[in-house]
Amino acid sequence: MADRADTLIAQHAVVDDVRREFGELLVRLRTARDWSQGKLAQQAGIDASTVSRLESGARAPERETVNRIADALVLPIIDRDRLLAAAGFRSAAFDDPLISELATLLADPAMPETAQSELRAALRIALHYGRTARGQQDR
Repeated sequence: MADRADTLIAQHAVVDDVRREFGELLVRLRTARDWSQGKLAQQAGIDASTVSRLESGARAPERETVNRIADALVLPIIDRDRLLAAAGFRSAAFDDPLISELATLLADPAMPETAQSELRAALRIALHYGRTARGQQDR
């Protein structure tokens, strides 16, 4: 019985950490735009008290709410993914089977180092092509 209680305490601690991390990140993203909680709430179509509770860690975010906030803040994909991760959700990019398989291959310890290196080289070429096609220079 003690093991189960310890497990529940640990799970609650993880949830509290997620809420705190999400809240802190949300505050940083909102204040970087010099927005009030009310302005963010209005832009995201949510109640101002929801923003307050999310930022304080009193409420766990739902994925739809995170997406609405990210849309309102017009977050670049990396910041959107960071916000989703802070809320305990995976990136929407992993819904693409190719991205998911690629991540699995790159993380597979059984994949030979030379194969991983060649795969990364192919990715750099693909990224260069994509950036060139949309008119953006390489970073």
